Amino acid sequence: MNKKGIIFDLDGTLWEVTNTTYKSVNEITKKYNLKEVSIETIKSVFGCNKVESAQKYFPYLNIKEALKLNDEISAINICNLKQYGGNVYENLEETLQKLIDSYDLFIVSNTDNKEYIESFLTTSKLTKYFTDYLAASELNIAKSEAIQKIIEEYNLSKSVYVGDTIKDQEASEKTNIPFIQATYGFGENLKTKYSIASIKELPSLIDNIFM
Repeated sequence: MNKKGIIFDLDGTLWEVTNTTYKSVNEITKKYNLKEVSIETIKSVFGCNKVESAQKYFPYLNIKEALKLNDEISAINICNLKQYGGNVYENLEETLQKLIDSYDLFIVSNTDNKEYIESFLTTSKLTKYFTDYLAASELNIAKSEAIQKIIEEYNLSKSVYVGDTIKDQEASEKTNIPFIQATYGFGENLKTKYSIASIKELPSLIDNIFM
């Protein structure tokens, strides 16, 4: 049986949570009387693993201290997201409804806690559309390895990765699957072979790729 899968990044691809994350991060900076983290820095962290995130938030601290604070941020942010949710991109559910008839859908994020992905699924009420999801940093593996894990575990004969940043593109290249850039997300326009300016463009593009 030829199983085809669409694997999604989360931040900048399915939803946007800049303001909530900004609030969460700076609850911690205020708690410890540290420098406020800017919105620009918050945006640059989406898609990073936990070490990269900690270094960007607290470049003036040693990595052990920065990671400890990053863990606190993660816990607070999940609580805030479960309470307030995030900004799900327009037309997402109707797009997933079209895709699920022909493809298995997955999420692979660089987050260090799968509850972060679950906060998206529960607050958006979109759990029913996704077969599985992985938090790469929580598993201490690269995003490319998490993508490969999904492909192998679900025996996908064809798959694509949909994301918004150069890190997503690199992960796709390492697993030798097509990459579709969501140019509406956080990354710069990479001028990739495949791209979408809106999530609603995805079904027709996917059909062409898998022809």
